[in-house]
Amino acid sequence: MLNQLRKERGFTIIELLIVIAIIGILATLVLTNFQGAQAKGRDTVRKADINSLYQKLEEYYNENGSYINTAVTTVNASTLFPGIDGGAVTDADGTVIETTFSTSLTTPTAVVVENTGSGGEYELSLFGSALCASTGTCTKYVLTSFQEKAVNYVKSSLN
Repeated sequence: MLNQLRKERGFTIIELLIVIAIIGILATLVLTNFQGAQAKGRDTVRKADINSLYQKLEEYYNENGSYINTAVTTVNASTLFPGIDGGAVTDADGTVIETTFSTSLTTPTAVVVENTGSGGEYELSLFGSALCASTGTCTKYVLTSFQEKAVNYVKSSLN
């Protein structure tokens, strides 16, 4: 009779706590892996955007003999780079690629791009004569994008 009563009692509180703890640990592992996969996906999109801009900048150079000398915006992106996806010049937050100009440098260096919430995740640094903005000739550039799972992704001009 005593054995029959024990079988009908159910689970003890200790057994339930152990099961809840195991489920919590498994859920944490799954969420951590899922968040890592999302970050890698965002990094892949950023690399694709930079590669798209890189190809269009090189096409522009081949057609015009220099690189662009105006800041890239969502409005002028399709004019400067026919066929480019408008999303390639904006990051996930909708911030347009930041374009900077400077005088001629032998070796342009990449700008450190950080995802601080206030700035963008993409940077285009153009180099050339007379700051190469508007009236000057841009002869080199460095494209940089923020990466969550690696160091910043950088592409430089071929010339």
